[in-house]
Amino acid sequence: MSQPKLTIPYLLVLFSVPYMRNAENQLCVSLAWAKDLIEHANYIERLTLVSYLSDEIPPPDAVVIENNPALKNVRFELLPKPKNTLHALLLLPKTIKTLLKEIDHTVIVHSAVAGWPIPEAWIICSILVFKKRFHFINVESAFWRVPKGQVLGLKKKIKSIVWEYLNRLCIQSADLSTFTQEEYKKTLLTHHQNKGFVIPATWIDAENILHEADLIKLNQHKKNQITDPIKLVFAGRLVIEKGILLLINAVSELIDAGHRLALDIYGDGSLLQECLDLIEQKQKQEFIHMCGTVKYGPDFFKLLHGYDLMVIPSLSDEQPRNVFDAFSQALPVLCADTAGLMQCVENQKTGYFFKIGDITHLKSQLIAIMSDRQTLLNMGVQCVDYVNNMTHTQMHMKRLKLIQQALDTYTNKAK
Repeated sequence: MSQPKLTIPYLLVLFSVPYMRNAENQLCVSLAWAKDLIEHANYIERLTLVSYLSDEIPPPDAVVIENNPALKNVRFELLPKPKNTLHALLLLPKTIKTLLKEIDHTVIVHSAVAGWPIPEAWIICSILVFKKRFHFINVESAFWRVPKGQVLGLKKKIKSIVWEYLNRLCIQSADLSTFTQEEYKKTLLTHHQNKGFVIPATWIDAENILHEADLIKLNQHKKNQITDPIKLVFAGRLVIEKGILLLINAVSELIDAGHRLALDIYGDGSLLQECLDLIEQKQKQEFIHMCGTVKYGPDFFKLLHGYDLMVIPSLSDEQPRNVFDAFSQALPVLCADTAGLMQCVENQKTGYFFKIGDITHLKSQLIAIMSDRQTLLNMGVQCVDYVNNMTHTQMHMKRLKLIQQALDTYTNKAK
């Protein structure tokens, strides 16, 4: 069966993902976004992308997209990346001029509310007051909101309030919005709920999901090691919002209390040195290891086989995609009870929850899990069953179906 297509002009405006040029002057972008862009191009036949071009050095996992056959139907219109808000304001006339030109030649405008330093939807919505087009907004995070336990100064508090207000206006004015979680939909769309839909974000490909024979083999291997110390893994950015310091403290205290467990941490970020210092201060270098970064793909999925539980101690309400990465490899999760995580984890079936930011509850949950390792193994099977219907392509096909339905309604109203 052939994949459905959108044949009308489609404009994607995304300021949160900058493009770069490598040492050979080839256009490239981060691995995760290259993968997602290709998914877009698979079903959008006339796609124009407006984004920022950064002069930064590309990350190690950057993918060259210049002359990529999978992107032959994508046209790039790249703007200089602003260095700060003032620079963004100075570049605003050029940004508006570019968007006006591109909107003139499109039918669908797709934007977001997470762009920095000025969200793209703010500019798009202002233009669409005068140039009517079908407007679709996808909301994957609300980073402007204050994470639990974090104290902000007056300036940041005001910014959070302003962003919340303006982003709500933009989302409510759009013809269609999708959200990674129900809480975003409820709080951002308010009384316009009929224009929004929830589609959790997942980057998993069908071929990466553990097959039945491999699942049986992996479970047998873990059964043979069921009396060994439980192996925990954290995979994500090392920033305050991810709760990594909370996790290191919790594991350290459990080890001091005589519990047998180990923690491997994969990732990079602003808290890297603080994590290293904390582990050294706690004298837990033997049990807690900073493992650097691993390229997303087969190597990353394979390393997950060596763990019993992924811990996701998020303090913000975003929905981390690594939940589905874990599920694809029969790995249950223990996560904070944030709105984003409660959207995609079923308690005691595919994972467990602890109260957000609560180290005492986190420790008690880990103790309970360590005392019932067989249940943890059984949950791995349910994780794989669940994620079989949550692939990256399926996510995009759900989105395409909603766009087509909303576009039909929009077109009929315009007649």
